[in-house]
Amino acid sequence: MQTLDLKRERRFILYTVIFLAFFGTLMVYESSSIYAYKISNDSAYFFTRQFIYLAIGLALFFLMLFVDLEFLRKYSKEFLALTIILLVAVLIVGKRAGGARRWFHFPFFNFQPSEMLKVTYLLYCAEYFKRKGILIRYFKAGLAPLGLILGAVCVFLILEPDLGTAIFWVVWTLLFLLLHRARKKHLILIFLIGTVFVFFLVAFFPYRFRRITAYLNPFADPRNTGFQIIQSQIAYGEGGLFGVGLGEGRQKLFFLPAAHTDFIFSIIAEEFGLVGALSLLFIFFVLFNKMVAIARESCDEFRRGILWGIIFIFFLEVVVNIGVTCGLFPTKGLPLPFISYGGSNLITHFILLGLFFNASRHNEGNNENGSISV
Repeated sequence: MQTLDLKRERRFILYTVIFLAFFGTLMVYESSSIYAYKISNDSAYFFTRQFIYLAIGLALFFLMLFVDLEFLRKYSKEFLALTIILLVAVLIVGKRAGGARRWFHFPFFNFQPSEMLKVTYLLYCAEYFKRKGILIRYFKAGLAPLGLILGAVCVFLILEPDLGTAIFWVVWTLLFLLLHRARKKHLILIFLIGTVFVFFLVAFFPYRFRRITAYLNPFADPRNTGFQIIQSQIAYGEGGLFGVGLGEGRQKLFFLPAAHTDFIFSIIAEEFGLVGALSLLFIFFVLFNKMVAIARESCDEFRRGILWGIIFIFFLEVVVNIGVTCGLFPTKGLPLPFISYGGSNLITHFILLGLFFNASRHNEGNNENGSISV
């Protein structure tokens, strides 16, 4: 049986992610330059900020290679507690935008504390499953304590309001439980309880109900709730097989809202066509395949949890983002990893990538030569 060359696989992942990040920065400029000029008289406004976020993200990626994972494991509860405190604080003093309080506003950047969950909740769950072991198969001793933590996180997210992110973490937790061989009847019970809560949260809040009806039939309200998904589908149609050409897309000309953030894949499909869109999907597929191969090599339970947890985060984000732009899922403000505009998101993803590399190095005989390598 051939041994997996972890260093080579990690280098491939790093080069691929850097390519995605630079390509994303280019597409941020392409999709936002006219809008940026309108609001700031600087067509490179979002491009410049994204490039700065990319530089910060790369710096933090390399920093995470040196972080002691045992330290993160030991204080994982405290890190998650700090995140929950910030989720409460943002409800009180956070910046209101689009009817929601999800960001802390600072002079040069906005910070979204829910992005921290991708690190702190991941670390907490990895440590939790290592500590609980076989007890995870029992509801009272294993699942109930985790359910209380997840419930608290979801409550504060829903109060922002951000139901989509709450659903994201419920689905992610179910995948994590499945990975650790939790009993199927418990998973089904959690799924049913979550479905009931979502039903009531949608049924009793008109704006959420309108979003669901727009998903089912966007042409019923083409100028309001269905506008975004219709414009996204027009972008797909305009792109055809080979696209209209880089910089030649029209949907970014104030037709498609959030063209440089949540719907950037639609601009890619318009300008590069079906061939370009499928090529990007293929790159993500190869990236996930390499990450899964590395995760399968892990023997340590805590590090294994980190590796698979990061894969689940990236995978769900790609599936949901592209699914929304295609009209397969209701509209959810979830960016495309390493591509969409957003400081908190891009920096967090590079931190996660650094954690992934750090955790995978444990499989190389604990780095017998003592060197740090990607």
